[in-house]
Amino acid sequence: MTFVEQVASSAEWRTIDQFSRNSSGTTTTAFAENGDSALLARNRRGAMLNQLVQAEILPRLALAHAGAATQTAVSDAAYLITDDDTTELVRLLLAQHGGGVMIFIESLEKRGVTAASLYLGILTQAARRLGELWQDDVCDFAQVTISLGRLQQVVRALSPGFQTQAVAATAYADTVLLLPAPGEQHSFGLVILAEFFQREGWRVVGGPVSAGYDAAELVRQTWVDVAGFSIGSINHLDRLTASIRAVRKASRNRYIGVMVGGPLLLERPDLLTRLGGDTTAVDAPGAIRQARGLLTMRAAAD
Repeated sequence: MTFVEQVASSAEWRTIDQFSRNSSGTTTTAFAENGDSALLARNRRGAMLNQLVQAEILPRLALAHAGAATQTAVSDAAYLITDDDTTELVRLLLAQHGGGVMIFIESLEKRGVTAASLYLGILTQAARRLGELWQDDVCDFAQVTISLGRLQQVVRALSPGFQTQAVAATAYADTVLLLPAPGEQHSFGLVILAEFFQREGWRVVGGPVSAGYDAAELVRQTWVDVAGFSIGSINHLDRLTASIRAVRKASRNRYIGVMVGGPLLLERPDLLTRLGGDTTAVDAPGAIRQARGLLTMRAAAD
């Protein structure tokens, strides 16, 4: 039995078509009297399908259109940025003063590279390259930390232009909590993720600077629709698993969705189940689509 049929067959499902009034004015259950359970099931499934079309399919089509536009921009810009550009950006980030970073970024913009393309392309690649240099002991912790801080400055500089097309957030905006896994030192990916969620009208709490925050306490105090965690090292696997378990137990939202991403999940997506997460994504637009899917599942469960 499909998910739609399971929900539609629930005893709690009620539609106006189930009831009719007899000549005396009393209410009777027409389908029950007729014993036409098959017709009732079809009506239930039809109503459920209509609900899913409105709650899931149409929003996903809109998101797919927006996501396609973003991916097209990234694809169109791919030929504008080379590996040599990434190498040069990393060199500038690691330089003693780092003054040439924004000049270099501005030169890429003059080539026609958009903020979205920079976020999902060279900035993400540079952060990944810095992580590799650290793992290979080519750079020390301080150098990588300073360089990632400079990358965050680039994001802050690009943000006003990127957010000009933002969906206006409302008092009823969905809330996403973004946190690094306990023990994680670097989480530049969350900076990029926050930019995209904000542009889509989400309320974002947490972030990379919240590494020391207690995730369970945050969801106990604040309504959170989706919690997103970033993990880069397998050494933090057990701590993140415990944190996700605590979040589910403490959350004010009993249907809270949990996404897990980061370098480790890119390499080992099979770890999602062990961590206790619901979904993962390879980039920010994909994360937004997955988050919307979790909200749709919660609406169906309600």
